[in-house]
Amino acid sequence: MATNSVLAVFDHVDTLLEAAHRCKASGWGFQIISPIPLGHEIEHEFGPRKNWLRWFTGFGAINGFIFGWVVAFGLSVLYILPRGGKPILAATPTLLVSYETTILFGVLWTLFGFFVLCRMPVISKKPFHPRIAVDGFGLLVEGVREDNIPLVEKILKEHGAGEIERIES
Repeated sequence: MATNSVLAVFDHVDTLLEAAHRCKASGWGFQIISPIPLGHEIEHEFGPRKNWLRWFTGFGAINGFIFGWVVAFGLSVLYILPRGGKPILAATPTLLVSYETTILFGVLWTLFGFFVLCRMPVISKKPFHPRIAVDGFGLLVEGVREDNIPLVEKILKEHGAGEIERIES
């Protein structure tokens, strides 16, 4: 059976959140679309979202540190310049280079992670309703089987959805 989506437009945030709770309890995935930020309300109702960006930053920082060590020690071994009793493989200059590459790679991977998690550039077309951009709040219920669509529409109508649209995938 094919899975489809249903887009419902609500006038008020509280009715939208009640419908989202019902959809979550029924096991359907959903997305809340809003013309204004609703971070606090959504976090209060559903708990904080997981922040995956720190994993990108950590991965980049660790790889930057390793890259800095490899480059500094590799160049010291490749181009040996003996300097009056000083060690060829010194830790202090290597730490300075590793520190800088740690920061550089951490920042670059954070930027890359930001684009990945924001889904930029947008490849697939997202559903849109003109009222959501002005004064309405949208609830996109995803992954609904064809035989459950009337049930989803009934639940959304019960919770005060003004307009309901089926979206074929």
